[in-house]
Formats: sequence, structure tokens, C-alpha cells
Amino acid sequence: MFQCMLVSSTSILQTLVTLLKHYKLKNYHFILLAFIVNLNTIMGQGDFKVAFGLKIGMNYTMPKMVDLESMEFNNQFGPDLGAFTDFTFNRHIGLKMEVLYSVQNIHMESYGIGDGNGTRIGTVELNQKVRDQYLIFPVLFKTRLLKKLDFLIGPQLGLLISDENRFLVIDGIIFTQNEPIDNVSLSGNFELSFSATAKLNLGLRYNLGVGKINSLRNTGFQLYLGYALL
Repeated sequence: MFQCMLVSSTSILQTLVTLLKHYKLKNYHFILLAFIVNLNTIMGQGDFKVAFGLKIGMNYTMPKMVDLESMEFNNQFGPDLGAFTDFTFNRHIGLKMEVLYSVQNIHMESYGIGDGNGTRIGTVELNQKVRDQYLIFPVLFKTRLLKKLDFLIGPQLGLLISDENRFLVIDGIIFTQNEPIDNVSLSGNFELSFSATAKLNLGLRYNLGVGKINSLRNTGFQLYLGYALL
């Protein structure tokens, strides 16, 4: 059983490395080496366990137009679906890795225009919708708060895979791009996870956007169900 779980986690790592190579992200091999070294170190501990499973959930996106703060959004829901590998080192700490397909729906309603002196003089109705599709890779460090309640924190890499028209703001002017200029986003995750049963868990995650993609920085929440298959 342990070998099957280890193969599952290795498959996730191979997928991540392939995508990092494709998008020409440097130093991916250092990330992989660090993970292998740490895994080999902790495998000798008696409490070490690995679980592999699937998760499904919903995200609530709260985007911000970094280069045009007057942009107003109608926050939207979107689906999440993926797999996870959960490493338990002992009763108190662990590591969780995920590969998720996430749809983030963005509805830009309007933006304000000014007189050049900081005074808003009107509003332009935009009413544009964008359906962003991502492959996201969270790596979360886990610590136990209560018997069935865990707190998780860690970084997340997002790869934009959809090719819809994008919006870019330069000097306060909105441009439409046929192809995304940026396709990689970085963010931080903070999560509370409740173990309903030995295999089923429920989680609420807050995603804090750090980088931006085409003038947009996405922050939001994710509510999900996870089920351990192995």
C-alpha cells in the first residue's frame, strides 16, 4: 500500500516538473531535490504515513485590478477539482501537496474616470466576463490544533491555461490582449481542515494573491471536500 501511495505522490511531482519546464521556470530541480531529501529523512520515523485522495470544491474569487483601483467587480463562484497526497510525519505535523484544476470566474462591472487631479468625475460601464482556467499546485505545511482540526499554511503556484481575451491596464488605459502576457501566479494559502472521518475531511482555505496576471491579482476562498482513497 505504501508503495502505491509513494507512486501517486511521485506522479504529482512529475506532472509539476513537466509543467515547470514547459513554462521555463528556473531552479525547479532544487525544489524537487529538497523534497526528496526531506522525504528520505522522515521515512524512517515510525509515525510516518501517506494518504492519496481526491478533492472537489468551490472557490469564491475576489479579484483586484492592481493598475486601476477604481475597477469594480461582481465576485463570482467557480469549481475546483483535483488530487492530493497527504504526508503525516507524526501526530502534530505533516505536509500536503495538491494538483487542482480551478475555474475562476471574473466579472468586471465598471471603472471610474477622473479629471487628472484625483477627483472622480464619472463611471464607465464595462460588464466584461472572463473565465480563467488554472492548474494550481499548493504545498501546505500542516499542524494539528485539536483532535480533528488542522491548520495549514504554504505557497501556491498557479498556471493559467485558458486563452480567452485578457485585459491589461497601462497608464490608466484598458487594453484587450488576444493572448495572456503572464501565465504564472504566486499566492499564499491559509487553511482550516476538519477530519469528519478517517477518510473524509472538509476544508476552508483563504488564498492571498501575491503576484498578478495581466494587471489582475486574485484573492479568494475555497471550500472543499477531500476523500482519501489509499
